[in-house]
Amino acid sequence: MIKFITLIVFLTTLISAKNDTHIFPNWKNLIKLNYQLLESQDHNAYVDIYVNKIAVKEYILEKEQFKEGSIIVKPLYSNKNKKRDKISRLVIMMKMQDTYDSKNSNWWYGVYDELGTKAYAAGKISSCIACHESADDTDYTFSDSVMYDIKSQIILKKILTEDIITNPK
Repeated sequence: MIKFITLIVFLTTLISAKNDTHIFPNWKNLIKLNYQLLESQDHNAYVDIYVNKIAVKEYILEKEQFKEGSIIVKPLYSNKNKKRDKISRLVIMMKMQDTYDSKNSNWWYGVYDELGTKAYAAGKISSCIACHESADDTDYTFSDSVMYDIKSQIILKKILTEDIITNPK
């Protein structure tokens, strides 16, 4: 009975969310924040992080509030090898106007195909909101933990590029 109710809730969310769709065919033109793939345990995948110009400063500085129009796109790679070979889906967040969903910080959520043109679910997705509300100190984003990993990648790349390890002074 519980499985049946869960299925009904999921299908209802999926059907109602279809009315709140957008398309993102140019998502690869956004700003990529990481060098190496990041593990996303909640998505059971490895991810890259892409943001638009509106979101880049807020994301990097782990701001408490993102501006309207901020877009965050994460292509999910479900392989175990930690390689960028096949995208299983895109998960997308877009900051909407103040009246969109003020109870949940006005974020729109989307689950799309790898091209960013076909929505599997979009809008006020309850499972996305339930997870992201735990990150209310960074406006429903996990920018603090992600930026820790990204900053570590930048430091490591800088060390390796400057040849500090092989030629210490």
